[in-house]
Amino acid sequence: MKKFLVVQLARFGDIIQSKRLILALSAQGETTLLTDNSLLALAQTVYPGIRCIGLQASFSTAAQVWQENRKIFEILQKEQFDAVYCLNYSPLCQAINTLFPPEILRGYSRHNGFGRQSAWVKMAFRWLANRKKTPINLVDFWGMLADSPYPADSVNPKAHGKGGGLGIVLSGQNARRSLSPQIYAKIIPIVYQRLLKENKLQDSSIFLLGTKKEEAFAKELLCCLPNSLTAAVKNLAGKTNFTDLREILQNLELLLSPDTGTIHFAAHLGTPTEGFYLSSANLFETGPYGEGHCIWQAQTPCSPCREFQHCRHIENGKPECLTGFAHPHFLYHLLHKRFDGKSLEHKALHNVFPYFSGFGEANGFSAFLSWQSPVKLAQDITREKDRHILENYCAGQKDTNPAMKLHNIQDNAIFTETDWILPQLRP
Repeated sequence: MKKFLVVQLARFGDIIQSKRLILALSAQGETTLLTDNSLLALAQTVYPGIRCIGLQASFSTAAQVWQENRKIFEILQKEQFDAVYCLNYSPLCQAINTLFPPEILRGYSRHNGFGRQSAWVKMAFRWLANRKKTPINLVDFWGMLADSPYPADSVNPKAHGKGGGLGIVLSGQNARRSLSPQIYAKIIPIVYQRLLKENKLQDSSIFLLGTKKEEAFAKELLCCLPNSLTAAVKNLAGKTNFTDLREILQNLELLLSPDTGTIHFAAHLGTPTEGFYLSSANLFETGPYGEGHCIWQAQTPCSPCREFQHCRHIENGKPECLTGFAHPHFLYHLLHKRFDGKSLEHKALHNVFPYFSGFGEANGFSAFLSWQSPVKLAQDITREKDRHILENYCAGQKDTNPAMKLHNIQDNAIFTETDWILPQLRP
């Protein structure tokens, strides 16, 4: 039996977004996931069938990392892995790479003391040069590192409501990715009213979800919400572990969230999500994976941006990408979610557009998640074309669909001529 190691030392959401790759490897052999100790319980919850190992990596110096994890490094080095998939470009991951022969490294690697990337990763750097037209997301990007990819539409269940109330993820790790309490307090009653009407209910529960860091946010939000919702709200900020969170998420009718790990956790469980992505979050990179999700994406001339960079586009004291979520036309469409030409003409959306998740007609092994909007922007048309080209490329690389449809790749920034040498040399 083959043995694989996946090194994923990034954030909450990245653990779950590695799922397509991990499922593919688990179908071929014994798989080990190496992650940070702070996310070990999550990894074990999401992947109960594989071996998960935690490193003491967060808030540690290089010397501490070596000293505290030396025994783990020694054990891993003795294992006879057939392939090691390093998914992060960080000094620690680069150091871990040196434990293994360079010929078994995939993704980010080191060879003769120099950092290297596989052909697929190099290609990704090209398409990320223009993030406004990012063609595929992280789940599919990492998933295609496997020699035999897992079917896209089998990664997560098709989302459907379970009737257990409305979940509210309060805030992301960075405030630049999150709505303000004042704007959130306008959105929540509208979605709550919509759910009651759709399900013919008199009332339902509203769960506020977050860590201890969001306790102050929760208090401010509660002050902004109308009194009519007070009895329905259950403030769970700082009161849940990963097991508790799983129990809540898997029973919800709907989860509202900015770009957070929790939105990916809900998608993993087949719970519908409705996301609110500001300019520093790009749904085409990190939207929830699977069919049946909706994301309201801020689309401004400056987006997508970096969450830690200073915002220079302020409107009425707020980032320009935030103001669209308080616009009356957005609130109207949020309530009705009927996007016919007449309503979009008379109540035009202001820098915020809805996208719905699904899968195209490509072969399941080489298909990618797609996001479709009733409002077609120029970059959406280019993105869809590039996604089809990449599906074609992967079908040829993985030999899953020899009868490929040809697409015009002239003037396309994704490829260089050497990318079409099949198969690609490793690493």
